[in-house]
Amino acid sequence: MKALGEPSRCRIVTLLAERAYCVSALAMLLDISAPAVSQHLRVLRDCGIVYCEKYGYHTHYKLNKERIAEISAQIADLTREKTDICRNKGTKCEVADEVGCRTKTAKQK
Repeated sequence: MKALGEPSRCRIVTLLAERAYCVSALAMLLDISAPAVSQHLRVLRDCGIVYCEKYGYHTHYKLNKERIAEISAQIADLTREKTDICRNKGTKCEVADEVGCRTKTAKQK
């Protein structure tokens, strides 16, 4: 997810969602240098978000849609309603003793 936090990488992913591109085409579309695009692609490739295929002298980058689906599922899981671990009733936190909750020491002070 950290790799997608950089705006240029998000733009690259958006472009690659439509079709495969080479570094030169991406550089032209994004109005940044080819070496900068290559660095961004390396980060995305290391995370498994994109992969490359050679066509003669050219390398085209494609979006790994399965990896994007995995990341989407992780994000969706973060938004699901979860039961509240801290079942605080009155002044005593029942879970504090079990998990070492900070509220235990804060309330004792």
